[in-house]
Amino acid sequence: MKQAGMKITYAGVDITQWMYVQMVKRDVGTNHVNTMQKVGISDGQMLQYMSRDVKTIVVTGNVMNDDLVPLRRSLAAAIDADEPQQLIFGDEPDKYYLAIVDSQPTFTEGFRSGTISISFVCPDGGIAHSVATKTADNMPYKDVPVNLVTGSGGTFTGWSGYTSIASWFVDTMAFAPNASSAVLATQSFTDNSNSTVYTVSFLAKADTAGDKAHCELFGSVGASDFTLTTSWQAFTAKLTYTTARRVYVGAAKGNKGSIYIARPKLEIGTTASPWSPNPADPEYYTNTITVHNGGTYPAYPVIEATMHSDNGVVTLINENNGGIIQLGNPGEVDGVQAPDSETVFHYDLMSPPSGVAVNTGTINYPTYPYGSNPGPNTIAGSWDYAKAPDAATPVLARTAAMHWAGPSFHGPIKANAAGVNTGNLIWSNRFNVTTSVGALGRTEFNLQSGNDIALCFVIRDSTYAANMLTVEGWVKDHNVFMQDLNRSLFTNGFYEIVMAKLGNNVTFKLTKIKQLSASGIISSAQIVFPPVTINGVSDMGIDSFTVWMAGFSNTVGWTINWSDSVFKWVNVDYWQDLPNRFSDGDDLLIDPSQIKVFVNNVEDETIHAIGNDWEKFRLDPGDTNIKIVCSDFATTPSVAITLREAWL
Repeated sequence: MKQAGMKITYAGVDITQWMYVQMVKRDVGTNHVNTMQKVGISDGQMLQYMSRDVKTIVVTGNVMNDDLVPLRRSLAAAIDADEPQQLIFGDEPDKYYLAIVDSQPTFTEGFRSGTISISFVCPDGGIAHSVATKTADNMPYKDVPVNLVTGSGGTFTGWSGYTSIASWFVDTMAFAPNASSAVLATQSFTDNSNSTVYTVSFLAKADTAGDKAHCELFGSVGASDFTLTTSWQAFTAKLTYTTARRVYVGAAKGNKGSIYIARPKLEIGTTASPWSPNPADPEYYTNTITVHNGGTYPAYPVIEATMHSDNGVVTLINENNGGIIQLGNPGEVDGVQAPDSETVFHYDLMSPPSGVAVNTGTINYPTYPYGSNPGPNTIAGSWDYAKAPDAATPVLARTAAMHWAGPSFHGPIKANAAGVNTGNLIWSNRFNVTTSVGALGRTEFNLQSGNDIALCFVIRDSTYAANMLTVEGWVKDHNVFMQDLNRSLFTNGFYEIVMAKLGNNVTFKLTKIKQLSASGIISSAQIVFPPVTINGVSDMGIDSFTVWMAGFSNTVGWTINWSDSVFKWVNVDYWQDLPNRFSDGDDLLIDPSQIKVFVNNVEDETIHAIGNDWEKFRLDPGDTNIKIVCSDFATTPSVAITLREAWL
């Protein structure tokens, strides 16, 4: 029983705006159901197992109002839902129950007042979930100012000019004496902030006390010498950039013996911070993460891993219970990989793509043959880069006299490094589409051989009377598939179409990109159309592309925009390696609770290892250590583990 006047929200709506809460019945903990078995003639019974049944929460309140009818209607609308929603009580605003109204809420009406009773049922057993998530990662230096130079932890990758590497408490750069000139190690660096003021810090010692270390920026104001002892000391210099972003550290001219420099750090501003590696250095990422579950109930995390190099496998080990999730192929060897694919272009469509023309190219549906006034479809209109974030939105210039009309992009596709344009290829496009009954639209993604269409994917809504999406695939002049999508799976939202050619074989894969909900990842829908083999496809030269987004006549159009386009030439070996191979920049999202893995936001069911211990990644209260293992030739990926704590 709780005090009157408590605030309660359901599905984000404050339902206490219509009622004054008198009582809340939540009970203690969860609803235990014990299954017992009688064994022979022994006393009592044997417990077989305990499970948690649904939990019921009852809210009772009073209403004081001159007009109860609109109040009753408004409250009914607020609590009506066909799936569990977040139910939050004011005395625990940081926690929610996943609940849905059960049976008939009662409302006993009197004169200008009434009594309301609402029963909520929690299908998951009445577990209280944290409103906020918490994240642990393997980047202990992420909150430390960035070190702009690489290799400073001992590998000295990216540095040149030092005489050797010496081993002390860490590996250090050694600088031999030179009577006529300074001996300096140098590294160019990148700083997108365009700062002009920097701080250099490092540790140094000398074989001969009184010898000097030196540091400067190229052409800088504030070049500094430091007198050394035979013990390690920390030094700091404030330097000003003038002409080039290149830093120097080393031995001053005229030293009598060798000096040693360790842990150099270059950072923006006038203050030196503790040493840290550059994000490009392997030591920036640890191979173990400790995740703390501060709740009282086990909870599944969502795990995100971002690659920083080619990598054959990502393995996660729960060191508390031995559970393993392996994604990829641990036997993959980097040295025998075939030549990498060649990316011809990657357009992010945040601005007009370079070298691409508007309102030209070849379309697959040039003529509208129906009705009393058949005629040509039209390429016309423009593109808006501000209407939708990070995407190009077609601006349609249509009239009643037109048929299908809309703007196009047409761009060249250069041959591969061997000068060949008949090779194997992958073309990926991402777009957002929203349609409904009465809205019409058509989009074509076309690969051209001269003025002819070699490969074409069409997505369209050409039916006034239904909420429908139809897709078509074309190879040369062959219509290889036409299919209406299941709209319960392929809903409005973000899509990816991948068209691929391998010899005479052509494949099309359409994916509804994943979404997130309060309960985790919502699976994306995906359809891989049967491969098509057509003689002569391997000899087709692909030299350009056209994307056309159109509406019909002056009717209501759907909403669509184009966000990304990537074209790659590939070879057979690389193609075969795709399911078990990660590239620099690839992003993995792993949801153990639903046994789902997303690679670059598209669900991939091919990289799971048989026997993965998904259920052992339900993290118990307290600390859990997760170990990260990758290919021996790879840099450890950055891994973030997000957890929503739960309570009984």
